[in-house]
Amino acid sequence: MKNPLRVLRSATGSLRLSEATYSKIFPRIAAGLCGISVLAIFLADKARETSPAQRTAAAFRSEATSGERSNNPARQIDPAQALSQLSTLGKGNERDSRIRDLLFKWAAQDAEAALSWASSLEDPAVRRSARSTVCLAVAEKDPHRAVMLALAPGSEEDDGGLLECLTMQWCEKDPKTVVDWAGGQPPGEWRERLLARVSFVLSKSEPAAAAHLVSGLESGTLQDEAAMAVLHQWALKDPTAALQWAEAFSAPALRERALVEISNLRDSMIAREAE
Repeated sequence: MKNPLRVLRSATGSLRLSEATYSKIFPRIAAGLCGISVLAIFLADKARETSPAQRTAAAFRSEATSGERSNNPARQIDPAQALSQLSTLGKGNERDSRIRDLLFKWAAQDAEAALSWASSLEDPAVRRSARSTVCLAVAEKDPHRAVMLALAPGSEEDDGGLLECLTMQWCEKDPKTVVDWAGGQPPGEWRERLLARVSFVLSKSEPAAAAHLVSGLESGTLQDEAAMAVLHQWALKDPTAALQWAEAFSAPALRERALVEISNLRDSMIAREAE
């Protein structure tokens, strides 16, 4: 085997270095080459460890994040394929998190297609979760559209409170339209629940209007809880007006509960001011 120092001398051509200098340089070059080789082997191993599903999902995440789609059909990633492949991986929080992440990004690009895929899932719980993810993604920019998607054919009878949540988000942006829309729904528990949620959102800016909305709900637990939620917000803004409303409650138990709520809030405010 050739002496590496002689080989190095030959490679340096006209450079004239001392034997001591060669002895210092060569080990560093050798160590650097070794490090590059180890890195290459490590990256190759990681590439082999990554499954096709993970690679496809990663590619789609990259496209969705950049907001750019390739004009080359061969390079475009099918989100439905990516999600289906991820679904074949072992169940776990990491897999579920990746699926939600991909579905959320797909919904931002093509909500109808993402919702169609979610609605095709066989497992009711998984289907409900996927549909919720799509609607919540859309609601970030357009809660009205998200509500319409949640009501689209294939919606679940038990949506886990999704529609109520979306309606509240919509109400924060356009309360008058939502009050009219919710009030125009067919009579029944669903309409009452929507109006109760709307009254809470409305109470943060227009508590008197929210109180009027609550007074139109059917008597019962739902109306009582909606009244207490509105009362709390009203008392934070105008304790005197909230007290007058509470004293007008016809049900003795609810009236007593409301008066206690106002008293506790007042004591809490006084204590904070004294600090």
